[in-house]
Amino acid sequence: MRKTFLIGTLLVLLFVIVFAPAGLLRTLLAPVEGVNLLHPSGTLWQGEAELYLAEHAAGLIQWGFRPAALLRGYLEYQLTLTGPDQALDGNVGVSPGSIRLDLEGVLSSRFLNQWLAPYDIGVSGDVTLREVGLLLLRSGNEAAAAVPNQPALAPGEASGTLTWAGGPVNYRLSGQEYRGSLPPLVATLGEGLEVYIYPDEGQTPLLVAQMLENGFVKIGVTRLLTKLLNNPWPGSDVDHEVVLEVEEQIF
Repeated sequence: MRKTFLIGTLLVLLFVIVFAPAGLLRTLLAPVEGVNLLHPSGTLWQGEAELYLAEHAAGLIQWGFRPAALLRGYLEYQLTLTGPDQALDGNVGVSPGSIRLDLEGVLSSRFLNQWLAPYDIGVSGDVTLREVGLLLLRSGNEAAAAVPNQPALAPGEASGTLTWAGGPVNYRLSGQEYRGSLPPLVATLGEGLEVYIYPDEGQTPLLVAQMLENGFVKIGVTRLLTKLLNNPWPGSDVDHEVVLEVEEQIF
């Protein structure tokens, strides 16, 4: 009788695990602020949902579990994100101390402008992601816990390349509208948490971005970028000098 009860219990647990609802993914994503899954369907292992990032619709996300990753000590899913303005493929790996995200694909300007609109910025042209990776450390991780006021997740490292097709740019500064046109740009991730954005056929940076361990990103604008956007920074700074810096919390 005891053996039969044990076998029955194991079968019930196996059934619960295999058919665990897709909604359980919300628990796994709870530490990631601004990420929400609506109308999930399927199971924890294979399913789909509407993805919202910072309250913006990001498209239909589909996932499939990769059991082989369990041998390496973490959960891994294959991801596909599709919509009228984006097409991304990649993987996400979840371990007790970190979340690893790897992506490739294309984001249209209309998709990007959802997040740029609050800053009175609008761009044209698509952004292509090539082997882009981001490692997020949980606050329980030793490296993350050493940082004061550490958020639930913080960037640990980045890798890959982003390219932008270039085109018209409009923005508002001090109540005045400005318009300009930028050449194709390339951003390479990987030197620590700093990102330098250059013209595709140039060596002078236009933007210098740094992901800080407190969850903020610091963006520096060089004098060359202000010249290309028809609003040259006053003074005698050389083109590669950073003339304006802003910070924004993203984690």
